[in-house]
Amino acid sequence: MNRSLLAVLLCITGPVATTAAQVQVPVNPRATFLGIANDPSALPAPGIPLAAVGLTPGAWVDIATIGGFSIAGATDNSRGLIAVFSSSPQLLTPVNGLVHRVPGAIPIVHGAPTNTANTYNGGYSTNIAEDFVVARIGWSNGAVVQVPTGAAYVFLSVLGNGSSYFSNLSDPNNDFFAVFTPASPAALQGTAEHCELRTGVNGTPTVTPETKQAAAFTTVSVECVQRFGVSSGELFLIGANVYPTSGTPPAGPLPDMHMGFDAVGVQVGTMTTAPGLWSLFVPPGFGGTTVIVQGFLLAPTARNGIVSASNAHRIELQ
Repeated sequence: MNRSLLAVLLCITGPVATTAAQVQVPVNPRATFLGIANDPSALPAPGIPLAAVGLTPGAWVDIATIGGFSIAGATDNSRGLIAVFSSSPQLLTPVNGLVHRVPGAIPIVHGAPTNTANTYNGGYSTNIAEDFVVARIGWSNGAVVQVPTGAAYVFLSVLGNGSSYFSNLSDPNNDFFAVFTPASPAALQGTAEHCELRTGVNGTPTVTPETKQAAAFTTVSVECVQRFGVSSGELFLIGANVYPTSGTPPAGPLPDMHMGFDAVGVQVGTMTTAPGLWSLFVPPGFGGTTVIVQGFLLAPTARNGIVSASNAHRIELQ
């Protein structure tokens, strides 16, 4: 019995490890739901019942990782992880060239899509449309997503580097876990894909809180960042608008956008590994006004085929 399946069985009678409502499930790095080819030690990833991790369709969850695994005997610090929701626990037997092994896979509305690498042997595609990124080494760790309608299980698979091959993966100290924590969507939710916004007032920009106060003569710093290291070369845009603090934030022009139709682009550029930057000096006399800012990546791989959007931040001028 592989370690991930044992975790699921334990979860049914009691969570593997919990902190408040948090559930930690060990991940066997050799277990995958992706297609494989001539990969003798690869294992089938189990379908983890959502009930075992305290989830139901429509709920929001933060899935992240702790610990790490080893690739080909290297340092035990890799933490790449992807996931897919499914209506059933069925996982098809791997056959060289079989791409879609999760017949009940369900796409999500929010969450970062991923293009998984071809198999090391044979060069077969492993890429499916429904999976999403949880973590990548050197980049973001964690995905806040909504459990889709009809989902009853979730499958996990590690995300290595280069070609897809699982037989040379290991977890020598058994410390690699997926962590499921109940979450709430942001007040001004973006698409939760590859674009992240950070803001700061006379200080280092941060993801949270998403509402900050800025007195006159302070400087607001804004950063647009790619989350998982797959958006270099894409155009980024930082948009801004203003509205009365006591009023309603603008909405549109697309779902998960909070700019309204009279917003302006305050910064545009090509995304690199460094953040896209913009700053605003707050003049006196604008108390009671809120500046709303949001980051965008023009990305054909976005779930809407056009653009991925960060959560919007509100800067309340004092």
